[in-house]
Amino acid sequence: MTRTRTIDVGAEKQLFIDNKWFQAQRGMTLTVNPPIKSDIVLRPGAPWDELAICVYSTVLEHEGTYKMWYDGVSNLDAANNHYRCLCYAESKDGLNWKRVNVNLFEWEGIRENNIVMPGANGGVMLDPNGPDEHRFKALCIVKENPVWPESKGAICGPRGNVWRFELYLCTSPDGIHWKRHATPVSDYFHDTQNHFFYDTRIRKYAAYFRTHQRGRTVGRLEIADPMNLPWVPVDPDCSVDAFATSKGHLYPTAITTDESDPPDSDLYTPCVHLYPWAADAYFSFTTPYRHYPVGDTSDTTLEGRDTRGRFTNDGPIDVQLAVSRDGVVFHRPDRRPYVSLGLKGDWDGGQTYMCLGMIRKGNEIWMFDSPSYHTHGVYEPGKMKPERGLRRLVQRLDGFISADAAYEGAEFTTPLLVFSGAYPKINVDCSALGQVWVEIRDEKNHPLPGYTLAESIDIDRNQIAAPVVWREKDNVGELVGKPVKLHFRLRACKLYAFQFNENP
Repeated sequence: MTRTRTIDVGAEKQLFIDNKWFQAQRGMTLTVNPPIKSDIVLRPGAPWDELAICVYSTVLEHEGTYKMWYDGVSNLDAANNHYRCLCYAESKDGLNWKRVNVNLFEWEGIRENNIVMPGANGGVMLDPNGPDEHRFKALCIVKENPVWPESKGAICGPRGNVWRFELYLCTSPDGIHWKRHATPVSDYFHDTQNHFFYDTRIRKYAAYFRTHQRGRTVGRLEIADPMNLPWVPVDPDCSVDAFATSKGHLYPTAITTDESDPPDSDLYTPCVHLYPWAADAYFSFTTPYRHYPVGDTSDTTLEGRDTRGRFTNDGPIDVQLAVSRDGVVFHRPDRRPYVSLGLKGDWDGGQTYMCLGMIRKGNEIWMFDSPSYHTHGVYEPGKMKPERGLRRLVQRLDGFISADAAYEGAEFTTPLLVFSGAYPKINVDCSALGQVWVEIRDEKNHPLPGYTLAESIDIDRNQIAAPVVWREKDNVGELVGKPVKLHFRLRACKLYAFQFNENP
């Protein structure tokens, strides 16, 4: 006889990001919940970022200060070494950001600026294991730049003074003074915001890259020691033309388009987070990119002709949500946008990208995106107007995906589980007409006396951590360590999470 697997949830919060908690269900659907689009927190304005505070930016909290490394784009021609730089800003509240004058590099004769890596962009992380001199780490693509000597080094192919899309590890003791290590992490064509973080679940570093399997895809590697370079074999003699094919097999694909997506679409950025406020939850805010075909725009006599293909490598981009329990296998539960575009012609109507990093503010999660009025391939030197800046996005704590109960009523039963906390709580939005009742059952699916639906006190309204209680039971201490099932009866509500808390 096969023994049913029991899931140990301990005292950790459990999210409804997939069907894991539905052993049986009726009337339940999983729904992706877009964030609230809020205010602009940092606008272009300095000469070195007057065109855009752009795509590849990172926000994190360190020692009571919110820190931002942003992708500053100027109005200089793209051939200029100073066209695009990694810049630094700080905030005490996550709303009001100030450029920090680091006075490290001269930009077009200006020494007082907040540039920390000229001609570079990438994803920054705070390493909990690194020595002090390498506490901050970044994966960067860089431009051959004599102003920043650390940018010079090995290059795959005779590309000269252009962006180098092989990937380099940069380290810093303070997030301001950076050293680029000479050996590339990889010489593959990594044109995106590549990044990595320490995955506490597997006790290794998980890195996510631009790869190419179905057009642009997201590849993944596990690394034991990020300072042991290169992470994959580097071929100093490989040609430029071989970049997109020569080493794709070295990166297992984590996220990709499939037959459900338009054939002319792919996924631009990884933007993967290990969600720190619940168990076994990874979120990728990846960016689907639908390519316009390059059209014939020579005939200007056709009124209303389709001019969308006049730029190469062009098309709209928004943000989708992909989820995973292990950081290896991702799925997109809803192909509709997590962050949608604004109206065509508006400041956020062309494309947007999610920045790395989450800030928790009470019962909210703050993230940031970089919207643009134009689509991906539009580049008209001297004609481009400044973008609006980085936008704050507000998400309910744990609220990325919800298990939604039908208005007419729904129910589900979990698999067998054991727990260590005595105080069950749920994150739920019932608003005015919704309700939730909870029953605890034994291994044979029989209701336990004292914990039946008839004895359950219904939960209503909108609560982040609503206590689950029964008429004679205000905790489940007597059931700690015993295999049980939870049975939910619900109507007209969104259920985000449950937890057996160790405190009332």
